[in-house]
Amino acid sequence: MAKTRRSYGTWSQAMLRTLRGRGLLKVEALVAWLNGRGIQVDRTLVSHWIGGRTHLPADLLPLLAEFTGEPEQVFGEYARAVGYEVVRVPTSPPETEELVDLLLAAGASLGRLQQALFDARSPDSPGGVDITADERVALGKRLDELIQLLADVRGRLKI
Repeated sequence: MAKTRRSYGTWSQAMLRTLRGRGLLKVEALVAWLNGRGIQVDRTLVSHWIGGRTHLPADLLPLLAEFTGEPEQVFGEYARAVGYEVVRVPTSPPETEELVDLLLAAGASLGRLQQALFDARSPDSPGGVDITADERVALGKRLDELIQLLADVRGRLKI
């Protein structure tokens, strides 16, 4: 079994800090959302969870991923620490898109990823042939775009 570098508490606090920083986590909104699903939670307790002052129950993580609409932000860092990635899989195949169009979009995305990598490795780039932190972030976004497009292709094929 792979080991993570951080304990659950340390990881969950960092994850919550990221969600707060991105504006994805508001106390009142989360309390209302949970109440709408029949889960009664005290507002003060939610405030303590979000503020990192009280232990966040692990069984809340799937709900948090659903609430934010960005499971990558909830599970991504932890999943990467054990050698996995979080990829959105379409809940229903994108029936409105033709398979050929999806494949063309994925091919174009791959081209953009290759161009960004070529540019990052160019001697004229900010880091020279070394890839800078900002370039890594940009490459990661391009890669995520490609992965999601391929997930859409997979959904369309109903694999």
